[in-house]
Amino acid sequence: MTQLERRTIAGLTCAQWNAGAAGPAVLALHGLTNTSEVWRALAEAVPGSPVIAPDLPGRGGSLTARAAPGLAGHATEVVRVADECGLDDVVLVGHSMGGYLAPLVAAKLGDRVRKIVLLDGGVPPEPRWTLRRPVVRAQWTLVVRPLGRRFAGAGAFADRVEGRSIAGRPDLRPRLLQWAGYLLDDTGRPRVDQARLVDDAVDTLAGEPTLPLLAALDVPVHAILAEHDADDGSRPFISERGLELGRAALPRLTAERIAANHVTMLFHGAVARSVGQ
Repeated sequence: MTQLERRTIAGLTCAQWNAGAAGPAVLALHGLTNTSEVWRALAEAVPGSPVIAPDLPGRGGSLTARAAPGLAGHATEVVRVADECGLDDVVLVGHSMGGYLAPLVAAKLGDRVRKIVLLDGGVPPEPRWTLRRPVVRAQWTLVVRPLGRRFAGAGAFADRVEGRSIAGRPDLRPRLLQWAGYLLDDTGRPRVDQARLVDDAVDTLAGEPTLPLLAALDVPVHAILAEHDADDGSRPFISERGLELGRAALPRLTAERIAANHVTMLFHGAVARSVGQ
C-alpha cells in the first residue's frame, strides 16, 4: 500500500508518497483551493516513482507560510522544496492553478525537468471579458467567501464545495472526504488564506501567460484537458480556441481531451499514463 509521509520541506508542509522508489520524482502542484491531498490517487497509480506535493502557501499545512505574491512567489518556494530534496530528475505535473505555476517552476529548474504534464492549466483560457482583472477579483471574492465559515464536518464541506463535480461519480465521494478532512481544521474551518486565494486567482487568470516560458526548455509538454469545467454539464475550462492559442505559444505542445470535469480528471487513468510514461 502506498505510504504517505508529511513533513516540512523548505518551510512548506509537503506530502510524500512512494519514498525510495527508483523512478523519476514527480513534483505535483495543486490547484487554487486545494492542497497536496488531491495527489493521493496519482501517487497510488505510479508506485514506481516518489511523489512530492507541497501545500502551496496559504493552504493546508502551509497556511501561514510566507511567500512573495502571485505565481512567482509560489514558484520560488516550490524550487526551494526541489533544492532541499535534491531533485534532479523531475516530472512536473500541475492541475488548474498548478498548471499555470508549473512553467515558472520549470524555467527555474531548467534541465532538472524531464517532462511537464499540465491538467486543465498552463494553456490560456479563451480570452473573454470575464477574465479582466477587476472582474476576476470580484468573482473570486464571492467564490472563496464560503471558505470562511465553519462546516459540520468533511461530508458537509465536500457536499457544499465539490458536490456538483461528483454528481455523476458517487464512487469518488470517499476521495473528496479525504481532501476535506485534511483541509479543515479542528473547528471545521477550511485552512485557507482567502485573500491569498483571490490574489492568486487574479494572477492565474488575468496575469501574463506562463506557457511561453517553456519555449526555451527542450522537454516534452503534454496538456490533458477535461471535457467539462465545474460539473459534467458545463463547457470545458479550456476551449479548443484556448488550445490553439497554447499551441501558437508553444508549437511542440501535445494535448488530449478526456471524459471528465475539472475535478474528476484528477482520477482519470490518462493522468497516471502521462506522468508515468
